[in-house]
Amino acid sequence: MKFSLAREKYFRYLVNIKDASKYTIKNYTKALEAFGAVIGENTHLSKISMDHLDSFYDYLFGLKNRRGEPVSANTKNLYLIPVRSFLKFCIKRDLDQNILAPEKIELSKYKARDVSGLTLEELTMLRDFSGIKNKIIAARDAAIIELLYSTGLRIAELHSLNRSQVNLDLKEFTVLGKGKKYRTVFLTDRAVEKLQTYFDLRTDNFQPVFLNAKTRPDEFETAGESRRLSTNAIENMVRTRAIRVGITKPVTPHKLRHTFATHLLRNGADLRSVQEMLGHSNISTTQIYTHVVNADLKAAHKKFLN
Repeated sequence: MKFSLAREKYFRYLVNIKDASKYTIKNYTKALEAFGAVIGENTHLSKISMDHLDSFYDYLFGLKNRRGEPVSANTKNLYLIPVRSFLKFCIKRDLDQNILAPEKIELSKYKARDVSGLTLEELTMLRDFSGIKNKIIAARDAAIIELLYSTGLRIAELHSLNRSQVNLDLKEFTVLGKGKKYRTVFLTDRAVEKLQTYFDLRTDNFQPVFLNAKTRPDEFETAGESRRLSTNAIENMVRTRAIRVGITKPVTPHKLRHTFATHLLRNGADLRSVQEMLGHSNISTTQIYTHVVNADLKAAHKKFLN
């Protein structure tokens, strides 16, 4: 069977059987299209060889990020994991003979993730930034920063929020997170205040919680979906805001999620509660944050007992 046909079958399987999210489909499509470009769309599955795989490795090692630097090991793995999963599917479905063994795809080794988050000083700088003249945009961005930090939302979760979901009176709402699992998210008084300020300045009835700055009227618009602020816009806002206030480390929406988790643990929250609030299916994922807290304890031990 040709690669292109097998890929079509695989994506039908992801959508119909695995009920994969649109983000998984998007990422897997990108990876398998790149793999197809390297090996040839009409290549038969039985003809995919280690030489093809080596060529794909060469392609990945030639990728550059927006700064013109080689992409990280984690990014390379975002291409390799879908290919490995695709080959497993092909073997399981007997789509051809002598299909390359998925375990021959070696993932790139990468350094342990930095999950330290921001310091309280850096967080205060980010919160207190006041360099935006447009009142609505200023209120929107302040609300985004507060929501990311005080809830630990993933950027995709924040991007997809609708006003009908968010109950400012109860100070909580439900989100559909990774793996299509629901969890309850709680709002701080400060987050409620920032959201209310932003909502009060808006004159529309659109559903998205966060809107872009588009002003051109859309005669076909009803729920305001074309006005929903994109994930790229959110990432760019957070990064630019951090640079403008003088924070030297890279700051992303996920960095604020790390900050949420580490601040909870440093202030005495138990690991299971943090797991629930982050929406981790496995507590081992949450345990990576304990290394940061343990480092604090080690520093305190050294300071007072040495």
